[in-house]
Amino acid sequence: METSETRFERLIEHSKQAVRRWWLLLIAGLLLFLLGIVVFLYPAQSYVGMAVLFGWGILLAGLLEVMLSTSNRHYITGRGWMLAGGIIELLLGILLISNEALSATTLPIFLGFWLLMRSFGAIGLSGDMHTLGIPGSGWTLTWGILLLLSSIWILMQPIVFGTVAVIAWVGVSLLFAAGATVSLAMQLRQAHRWMK
Repeated sequence: METSETRFERLIEHSKQAVRRWWLLLIAGLLLFLLGIVVFLYPAQSYVGMAVLFGWGILLAGLLEVMLSTSNRHYITGRGWMLAGGIIELLLGILLISNEALSATTLPIFLGFWLLMRSFGAIGLSGDMHTLGIPGSGWTLTWGILLLLSSIWILMQPIVFGTVAVIAWVGVSLLFAAGATVSLAMQLRQAHRWMK
């Protein structure tokens, strides 16, 4: 019969294995950062081109999050957020890639909801990291709140301010999403170092 001490030791060992792939989130964050920069460098691109670009970026970010969450089946908390978010990102990425006829109105709405979902994930995961006592969870919470506000702004104003303003807000929101993802990756990195 397994004692509580043995279960705790096993849980700690599984947690060590789970956080060792923190770099997958870092790659996803850097990818989101690059997408945000691309939006500012090429604001005159058509929405169809942006849909394909965002589709691939979202698809790759979702794939990395699914890989991280499935390889961390023994992770203490946050695995469900990552897996659900990754699956939604995979589906949204496939939709954006396969449907090049998205209208100028539909793309900001898709992106607004995707960024809204990412903000909820960042806020939820920051709470999990705070509960575990991992330093830096406040940064992830801050990035998540900024992303939440930006995504709501995009969803409320997709047509009112015109395409240039929507593209700018999408770019800013992608940078916030990148900040939240990189912040979480750095927290997992700290947890990995602490658990060694």
